[in-house]
Amino acid sequence: MVVTMASLLETMNSLQDVFTTVGVSADTVNLPQIVVLGSQSAGKSSVLENIVGRDFLPRGMGIVTRRPLILQLVSTEEQRSANGVEHVIWAEFLHRRGEVFTDFEQVKQEIILDTDRIAGTSKGIHGKPIHLKIFSSSTPNLTLIDLPGLTKVPVGGQPEDIELQIEQLVMDYVANENAIILAITPGNQDIATSDALKVARKADPNGERTIAVITKVDLMERGIATMNLLKGVTLPVKLGIVGVINRSQVDIEQGKAIKLALEHEEKYFAKHHPTLSSKMGTAFLSERLSIILMGHVKKCLPALRSRVSHLKGVQEAIISDLGKPITKKGHAILELINTFCEEFRCVINGNSANIQTTEIAGGAKLFYIFQDTFGKALEEFDPMTGLSLSDVRHAVRNSMGTRPSLFVPEIAFEMLVKRQIALLRDLCLRVVDLSYDELANSISIACARHFERFDNLKLAAMTSGINLLSERLAPTRDMVENLLNIEQSYINTNHPDFFNRYRAVSDRYKTPNPGQPSEMAGASVTSRASICDKREKTESGQEIELKLTSREREEVQMIEQLIIQYFTIIRKQLQDSVPKTIMHFMVSHLTKMLSSALISELYIEDKFESLLQESEAITKKREHACKMLTALNEAQRVLSSLRDMPGV
Repeated sequence: MVVTMASLLETMNSLQDVFTTVGVSADTVNLPQIVVLGSQSAGKSSVLENIVGRDFLPRGMGIVTRRPLILQLVSTEEQRSANGVEHVIWAEFLHRRGEVFTDFEQVKQEIILDTDRIAGTSKGIHGKPIHLKIFSSSTPNLTLIDLPGLTKVPVGGQPEDIELQIEQLVMDYVANENAIILAITPGNQDIATSDALKVARKADPNGERTIAVITKVDLMERGIATMNLLKGVTLPVKLGIVGVINRSQVDIEQGKAIKLALEHEEKYFAKHHPTLSSKMGTAFLSERLSIILMGHVKKCLPALRSRVSHLKGVQEAIISDLGKPITKKGHAILELINTFCEEFRCVINGNSANIQTTEIAGGAKLFYIFQDTFGKALEEFDPMTGLSLSDVRHAVRNSMGTRPSLFVPEIAFEMLVKRQIALLRDLCLRVVDLSYDELANSISIACARHFERFDNLKLAAMTSGINLLSERLAPTRDMVENLLNIEQSYINTNHPDFFNRYRAVSDRYKTPNPGQPSEMAGASVTSRASICDKREKTESGQEIELKLTSREREEVQMIEQLIIQYFTIIRKQLQDSVPKTIMHFMVSHLTKMLSSALISELYIEDKFESLLQESEAITKKREHACKMLTALNEAQRVLSSLRDMPGV
């Protein structure tokens, strides 16, 4: 089977129709197409009408083409009967499927009416295209997309940014690497200032897919400059330059037939540019565009098949992720709850299939809070925080009463240690709050991901889960406070880690005879009490000089050393017991009871309908994906029809 221009173009036209019918842009698959662009009054409409051989485009002042027009020209020997008359040329609109237009004045009116219907009557533009097919034995097999003319000044109620809007719309089409750019430029203007060529260069810097059409050649000065331009010396575009002569405004107003205009065009080039006449004019342009488009379509087909196949897989995956419409609602809710709870447990335990790569979360974040945040804060906490030398000396003196003690009084040590342990309360409770926040955040994220389809179910599950978690906050805080109370209630000086160090410190500071210096006399120690005279501030901010006797200095030093040693034990115990408390009272309880809580609150038949009502965004997303899949399936079928053709 021989591949013909008709078969290839019919395939491309079918693909255009498929995507338009389901409301999906054909740009999704980057269809090969010829995009026509030019400034207003550059002669775009006249070029297209000359190719078709009929007046069918609206004309007027300012911007007339306000929506893309996908013009599909089909060469056929068939005739179409309308009102008892056989017509050799007729038109059909995709948005009025089945209707035949044989009067091209009606075609003009329909373009105007449909443009106003979508884009409004205020001369604004709209990106939704109009699809028009014209059947005739005299037209080439060709598909062209006529875009709004480039403009710089808003008129007639147009928005101030109309220039940017049009340029963006044009760029959306010409940026398609499979698009051939037909840049129309009037010959009686400086080619260097051509808006069409400027946009074409932006999308196609090397001119690989640009063909230039120079209109109004008859108004150009005849000379070397004009010859160089028409030969392609001046303008570097790889697909060539074609000069054409359109009807003037006077010709159009006087109703000059296109057939006569084309004859005049042919005679003009034969007379004034005989060496170039075979490569100039509308007839050559039509033939050239057909050859270019056929070659381009054949070149793009393998990549087009691959893209359609890839996009089909993407849309199938999207539909699969979104899920099918639910019929058994009770069963669905149970299944959603069970899979959600299992997924949440996996997030906490670290074996989730959806592991985040952007940040730590879930169980890993709890571990970070326990080890880095809480552990580091404990390590950095100074055991002597808020405890001055004066406090220690007063505690020692007050614990002796009226009689001085031979040894450092234990009651002073216990009282000061309890005071320092109390300072850890806020730190320990803060780690409880941080853990609560992370669990609440994990519930919210898991609900948002797992119940994405159902806003009401997502909110209900999130509320229920966080309420269950909130119920465990107070017991967890109470238990952590009890841990601190336990440590304060009994200072175990017989603790193995403390007793040996206590004896070592006690022996170190022991004084055998009151008259003899201690073993530490003259030794270098790091205690704050190693300085005999110390200046401290009172609560009112007034500085006072604190003088310690030799005995007081030794007692204060010993108390400080013992507090530091005992505090090290407390730090280790809290670093171990506080995370365990949080895990038992909050985390484990949540993971065990979450499923029961959700089922008891959500598995209520009266709520099924409301809970499983899909969000509007999901509904639209599924509808779009289904439309895309329908279009891609049909596109794949259409492309498959060419698979056995030689050369394709």
